[in-house]
Amino acid sequence: MSIGTAEKVINFVFDHAKKDVKNHVGFFGGEPLLEFDLMRQIMKVFERHPRFSQFDMDFNIVSNGTLFSDEIADFLLTHRIGYGLSCDGDSLAQDTFRRFRDGSGTSHIVSKTMHHAVTRLPSVLVNAVYSPKTLSLLPDTIRYFMNHGLRQIYLSADYSAQWQPEHIPVLDAALTQMAAIYIDAYRNGHPVYISTLDDKIAVILRGGYKPEERCQMGIKELAFTPNGYIFPCERIIYDGNSSSAHCIGHVDTGIDLSRLSCHIRADGDSDNPCLTCSIRQYCMNWCGCSNFHATGYYNRAGAYLCAEEKSSIRTALQVIETLNSEMPNIFSAHAAGFPSLNSGLDKQGMFAQ
Repeated sequence: MSIGTAEKVINFVFDHAKKDVKNHVGFFGGEPLLEFDLMRQIMKVFERHPRFSQFDMDFNIVSNGTLFSDEIADFLLTHRIGYGLSCDGDSLAQDTFRRFRDGSGTSHIVSKTMHHAVTRLPSVLVNAVYSPKTLSLLPDTIRYFMNHGLRQIYLSADYSAQWQPEHIPVLDAALTQMAAIYIDAYRNGHPVYISTLDDKIAVILRGGYKPEERCQMGIKELAFTPNGYIFPCERIIYDGNSSSAHCIGHVDTGIDLSRLSCHIRADGDSDNPCLTCSIRQYCMNWCGCSNFHATGYYNRAGAYLCAEEKSSIRTALQVIETLNSEMPNIFSAHAAGFPSLNSGLDKQGMFAQ
């Protein structure tokens, strides 16, 4: 991205930001740290913008962990930028899909980055993407991250993968093992945040997802490409040009939300099983990009997401019952909408030091 385009994006951000909420700005790739100098320039433009002080801005970066240094750590700390690491687990999980161009694995480098980042930064978030090939490895992935000192763990399914009915028992078994790890962590006085469990615990205790928590792609969530095109979510940018059916505008011309209809089912919702499901208020059937990857439509959930949501809700209920019987009110922060507080890693307090 040219600095000129970046300036237009930043102006666009401030034109659409809200003063009564936290506005999140993320650096994504590819690998954003390949453009570390540009990132520094962009932050300078942000912080010198005449409207910067008028908004509550929250910055973060998602990196694949192959690039890290003390210079990068100092920059993140100085500018209060949250650091997220994409890693699928140990060498068996990580090197299955995350390889260099020559085919060699990245796990040995990312493992060093984990250790380095944990020693330099107040919080390191990690996101593991899993597929049918790595689904059974999820409990080992959780242990691997915990052994590296990581306490805030996000798990993301690759919904575009070829999921089959035989994967559901594997998922159930993996979630059961993860729940045991989670419960033991609480019992040992070192709680860990695992998104698949914690988010569902919070949603259950709060009576379902609130309207503002549901997908608002293209309205409250926007992604900008290097050439200034606007997409409703960074997970569906692909080639990043105006010919994409997901493109909804450009920083020079604004947003055309009518283009979102390209991937919305036009045959009505009469045959949508989500409408009559008894646990729909606790389910992420509203996630537009996940739905698209599975079904080709923003507004139609896939079979695997349905099975995954049912299993995670069931497992979360079991965790609540077990831990509440041993530690009453242990999930008060979850009920208040801050599930990461128990792990001591609430984002709002990351830079208290």
